Amino acid sequence: MKDKWNKLKSRIKENFNKNRIPVIALLVLWVVAVVFTLYSYRDSLGKSARGNEFSDNVVELCDGLMIDEVIPIDDECESVAIKFATYARKNNGSFTVEIKGADSAETLVNKTIKVSSLQDNAFVTFRFSKTIDPSMEKAIEVKLSSQSEAGQGAGVYYSNAKAYEGSVLKINNETMDGDLSLRFLKANEDLNRFYLIIISWVVITFTLIILLILLIKPRYEILFTVIAICFGLTFWLIITPMSVPDETIHYEYSLQLSNYMMGAKDHRIVDEEYLNYGAMAGHLNISAAYERFITKINRPLNLDNKDVKLNFDIDESYTICFVPQALGITVARLLKWNMLRTFYLGRLFNLAFYVVCVYIAIKNTPIHKLLFGILSTLPIFMQQAASFSYDCYINGLTFVIIAFLMKWMYSDTPISRKEFIFVFIVNMMIAPIKVVYGLFTFLYWFVPQERFGSKKNKIIATLIVTAPAMYELTILLFPLAFRVVRKIFENLFLNKINAESIDLTRNIGPLAVEGETYTFSDVMAEPMKAIELLLRTIRYSLKTWFYASFGRALSGNTLILPTYLVHSILALLIASSLREESATESLMFKIVVIGMCIFAGLMMVGGMLISWTEVDQEVIEDYGGPIIQGIQGRYFSPFLPYLFPIFSNKKFRIDKKFDPYLLYIFVLLVFEVVVYVLSYTFMN
Repeated sequence: MKDKWNKLKSRIKENFNKNRIPVIALLVLWVVAVVFTLYSYRDSLGKSARGNEFSDNVVELCDGLMIDEVIPIDDECESVAIKFATYARKNNGSFTVEIKGADSAETLVNKTIKVSSLQDNAFVTFRFSKTIDPSMEKAIEVKLSSQSEAGQGAGVYYSNAKAYEGSVLKINNETMDGDLSLRFLKANEDLNRFYLIIISWVVITFTLIILLILLIKPRYEILFTVIAICFGLTFWLIITPMSVPDETIHYEYSLQLSNYMMGAKDHRIVDEEYLNYGAMAGHLNISAAYERFITKINRPLNLDNKDVKLNFDIDESYTICFVPQALGITVARLLKWNMLRTFYLGRLFNLAFYVVCVYIAIKNTPIHKLLFGILSTLPIFMQQAASFSYDCYINGLTFVIIAFLMKWMYSDTPISRKEFIFVFIVNMMIAPIKVVYGLFTFLYWFVPQERFGSKKNKIIATLIVTAPAMYELTILLFPLAFRVVRKIFENLFLNKINAESIDLTRNIGPLAVEGETYTFSDVMAEPMKAIELLLRTIRYSLKTWFYASFGRALSGNTLILPTYLVHSILALLIASSLREESATESLMFKIVVIGMCIFAGLMMVGGMLISWTEVDQEVIEDYGGPIIQGIQGRYFSPFLPYLFPIFSNKKFRIDKKFDPYLLYIFVLLVFEVVVYVLSYTFMN
């Protein structure tokens, strides 16, 4: 032990002496970045918010428009936050915010804001010149004005109904029924304590990661395992319970599986204690959940409530992807823990499963270690891993599959039986849950036959490895193919026989349908209109899907990251994919990957058309019709480990010596994301 410690100290000293100036410079930059970030968000961090939570309407604040609202004050406050929009465009205008005491006429805020500095659909905080309370002012008056040209101004949100009793909202002197989307902020002891705990954890652990990168330089499987643990535990705490997409359903599935593990008579019956969702909100991060964590985490277990039956049945779902979460719940129940502790332990077990997958993947891939490491620890992946979502299961296994694909393609050693069985089991685990992700196992056909010993062995082994995906694909596509052939036969023969009784030229709408959602028969009856619907959906949603796939939208797709963070993460991923590697994928491999991603994407979109898309949905006027519903950008996240290596080439490469700087930038960007998530949550 002493020898290892001495070797570690020698390594740190050697790396510091060798790179003294860059190390000191990066550490100074890190401290400056931390201080600047915390200072920038100081008006919202650690504070509670109350007020209008509805954003029903938006009006553009431009020349000739004046917004004025008088809002009563019922409690002490330090600042207000108003929600603005940018209309997802570049704007050159500016506007003025003036807030006064309605009684004293004392100016509390007078600020000019450039529209280009705003984030779309986000609150902006305005700090009062002094803390006010009802004994000082009975109300405040908020005035918004602008000299911006139409099409260059900010959008201002307001509600349809009153949120503040006795308030008066006027737009160009016309009294409105609702209120501005405005929230009052004030210091909160519990939230401030939570903020100090989280930010201390983040600053300390992220600093240690930077020191690890600069001074110790461990193997990437060790480094990214540490990063995954630190980032994962951070998102485990700051992303509030039930806010991750469908987390309520996944939690209840895990509860049912825990009942099976504990031998319960009815797996759908649980004590009401475990469904105590107080201070939690589905698909939305709210600060009340932070307060509950601080005040209720040590509350004694209470099993004197009534038994309730869960709405969803895990027997109708794919069970294995909920095993880690269910194990955590079972352990917590055996320890007699309350609902909140039980919930967080279930999340923790899911995170542990993902961290193990990241370690296995980075350890085994001979190339793209930096790229896969950064990808696997992006905020979107860590959020899903630190929740009850089965995306953790899919994402973790995806990285393992591509890691062994790279190993088999570029290593010289023969494939061992143990390794082959492991890869087969992993492929068998992922294929049934969503066949579109299992499709990528067909890339194992690119493994050279020398790795198997002979061409015959390669064919047999690859058929075995891809068998789970082929089986699932056959189950999915064979009935569809049969129905297509039958429909063609009917159109060619039966309809000719019955031509007098069937009018094939009738206009049956955008897609002829019966029921609430589109069906496969509708698609076959009107294939050109189905294609038109598909193309319209791609035009409308492709950009959103792309950005969301690597993490623009967190929480329940309601927490939209600032544009500069999203673009910075994208640039970092591209730079990581251009890193100098010992091998580069062939052009044919890249073409096949692109083709498979397109095919898998079309399967996903088609599946959502016939299983999710409502017939009577609202028409998107600017696009000339409805779109396919239910598709989220995170569904495309498992494609990223296959797509980003496409940028790797032999002509343009980034030297490995820049790895520490890319990693430093990555840690800094995640720190910015964490602080933004905290700021957003304290607003809600």
